[in-house]
Amino acid sequence: MIPRNPLLTTVQIPLGENIHARSNTTVSTGTYVGFLVLTVLGALLAWCLVSAKDVVRHDGSKVILMKNPTWWTEIMGLYQTFQTDPYIVFMFPMFFSSNWFYTYQFNDVNAAKFDTRTKALNNVLYWLMQMVGAFVFGYALDRSNFPRRIRARVCWAVLFILTIAVWGGGYAFQKNYTRKEAAQKGFPIYDWTSHGYVGPMFLYMFYGFYDAAWQTSVYW
Repeated sequence: MIPRNPLLTTVQIPLGENIHARSNTTVSTGTYVGFLVLTVLGALLAWCLVSAKDVVRHDGSKVILMKNPTWWTEIMGLYQTFQTDPYIVFMFPMFFSSNWFYTYQFNDVNAAKFDTRTKALNNVLYWLMQMVGAFVFGYALDRSNFPRRIRARVCWAVLFILTIAVWGGGYAFQKNYTRKEAAQKGFPIYDWTSHGYVGPMFLYMFYGFYDAAWQTSVYW
């Protein structure tokens, strides 16, 4: 698995545009302009892609295009999976929770406790650590010199330890304030020059690492 995260490039725009913003405010207009420019460029570049049916590999073979499934074939495929591998239902809580923590991390931690430029820096570090997490877990889970069962069990053990460590650290950090306190005027926030910022910075970085570790394990 090769980590590819275009969001890392995207979140560098707010950092560059708001490098001097030391209050907890919204980002500048230039930030949104930058996003729009990238969006338009991406849409234009999409027209430059070669059609999949015209792609020829180095060995001379062509790409086989998969027929798009219908909603009915998807439902039947899920039904057949339940029949052949019924234990997969025990993984549904893992699937269900795979994206729910974004709201908490982005709004109740980063947006609440840091000034504008530090929020931008945190986002860059967050998505950078996502790339690291995806690479580490993707490489480890695809190591064919270990049996798949062993890799799965080790993965569960490591995820358990990461969950306790990362979210335990998050709980300790969260005990210092509430959502109501964060909404009040004059609520103390961190700048990257503030004393004590290093700890929350590493917490947020490991939030990103943990997210990628979780998502990679789910797909694997």
